[in-house]
Amino acid sequence: MKRMYLLLFLIFALAIICVIVVAFNQCGISPVEETTSPNNNTAENISEPVAEEETGEDAAGEETDANATGEETNAATIPQEDTPHTSRETSAEASIVVTSGINNTTKKIALTFDSGWEYENTEELLNLLYEYNIKATFFTRGMWVKDHPELAVEIIAGGHSLENHSLNHGHMVTMTDEEVRDEISQTTGIIRDTTGYQPWLFRPPYGEYDERILRILKEEGYPYTILWTVDSHDWAEELNGVKITKDYVVSRVLDNASDGGIILMHVGGYETVNALPEIIDGLRAKGYELVKVEDML
Repeated sequence: MKRMYLLLFLIFALAIICVIVVAFNQCGISPVEETTSPNNNTAENISEPVAEEETGEDAAGEETDANATGEETNAATIPQEDTPHTSRETSAEASIVVTSGINNTTKKIALTFDSGWEYENTEELLNLLYEYNIKATFFTRGMWVKDHPELAVEIIAGGHSLENHSLNHGHMVTMTDEEVRDEISQTTGIIRDTTGYQPWLFRPPYGEYDERILRILKEEGYPYTILWTVDSHDWAEELNGVKITKDYVVSRVLDNASDGGIILMHVGGYETVNALPEIIDGLRAKGYELVKVEDML
């Protein structure tokens, strides 16, 4: 009897096992899981690289005015708005283009004087600046300093800044890298050796620059490239049929004055000396403090 019960139990157990096996097969489940190494990646686990977002840096290249009131033009410009990442790269790798003050600019404005070849008015300009107790920023050709070292020394002695305006005032966007670097570095050396002052601001001739020039400038120790907010037009006797008089120059500067403004004038300007006293009085009457460019950087 016991044997019969044992046989029935074995048959019942075997039937249950068979049912379980059939159930696993129908569900597609293997009773033994296949193990894989954590380093054994399949194609489904590999992510495709994400395309980099274009920043538009290569879009620069069109000729544009240095600003709405400027006479000179840029061969290329830096985009006015950019991503923070690109902006940091630009400031680290290239000279920053400045058309108006960027710091501490409230009711401040700067007079700047370019000197290419003319020099006769220099003493008179310096005397006026001394009389009105104003410090200004001069941008001079390297060869101008070499030809008139006594005037360069007097500019520095008066507490003014004497900055780089290239060696020969050529169109630098047409020059090779070596020529651009030579224009910058030779002028740096001439100013430093003549006056003891180390220039660190650059104003490109004709307001022309491109990304290549800005990169070389930064490498040569020029973190800022200075353009202007207002062009006084003092370099012209007549413009678009309009005679450039003293009153014209005065009105142009005063009508376009703004916080952080940088006024472009010239040592050899036709009406610069005559207009300067009224410009200074007019700016002060508007509440402006006249400072050097470096005071707004």
